[in-house]
Amino acid sequence: MIGNAVMDSETDIRGMVDYAWDHALISDRVYHNIKTSCNFSAVVPTQECSKGLQQYYEVYQIIDMYSLYTPRCESGYPKFSSSLVQGEETLISISKFVRESEICWKIPMGYDPCLQTYATVYFNRPDVQKALHANVTRLSHPWSLCSSSVVRAWSDSDRSVLPIIRKLIDAGLRMWVFSGDADARVPVTSTRYTLNKLRLSITEDWSPWYSHKQVGGWTIIYEGLTFVTVRVAGHQVPTFAPRQSLQIVEHFLANKKLPSFPF
Repeated sequence: MIGNAVMDSETDIRGMVDYAWDHALISDRVYHNIKTSCNFSAVVPTQECSKGLQQYYEVYQIIDMYSLYTPRCESGYPKFSSSLVQGEETLISISKFVRESEICWKIPMGYDPCLQTYATVYFNRPDVQKALHANVTRLSHPWSLCSSSVVRAWSDSDRSVLPIIRKLIDAGLRMWVFSGDADARVPVTSTRYTLNKLRLSITEDWSPWYSHKQVGGWTIIYEGLTFVTVRVAGHQVPTFAPRQSLQIVEHFLANKKLPSFPF
């Protein structure tokens, strides 16, 4: 079972742009510039393509890419430098943030856009690091969720895992792919483009599935693979739709189709 997963570089990026335009996040001009200047199969984009993509990414500075219709974190996202020179200054900013965000520590049920902020502050607390036996070398820069230096050095990632998925299907393993339809990071559009590359025969076409009285999403059953969407769910589907997520897991384990009628 694969959830909101990056599976193919070409279709992932192409689908992100199409999804953004279709959901009225970018203008026709930006969309046209990207579509005419970008070769999504290219490893390195052209200068014109990079400029268009930069305009595309700017929209996610003001809305949540991982959950399209929920608010952004009002207390802000931590931007801690990984520079050794600025380490002391950054640690001071962490302490300041802890004091200013104490009222935010009570996390409500469901999705909280500030979870990344809470986690960053929490894992930089000296008592937490001591309990986890972390940072024993006493680095002068803080822990961060993602490091740009690591991303730049990461070179062993395949651009597509479709050959692996095809191999698993041919081996007879049951495979389900599910996707929250409010996730703009790995949107349903990208996943549909990706699955179409497999050219699998359709056994049951696009149809609604139900979670009690309400439509939980839509599903299509291919030969060897089932694709399920979850309505109004963002990138981490169980956070947004715990009941529907449990229902999907239960039906997957029991090898049963999701309900096609209200119950």
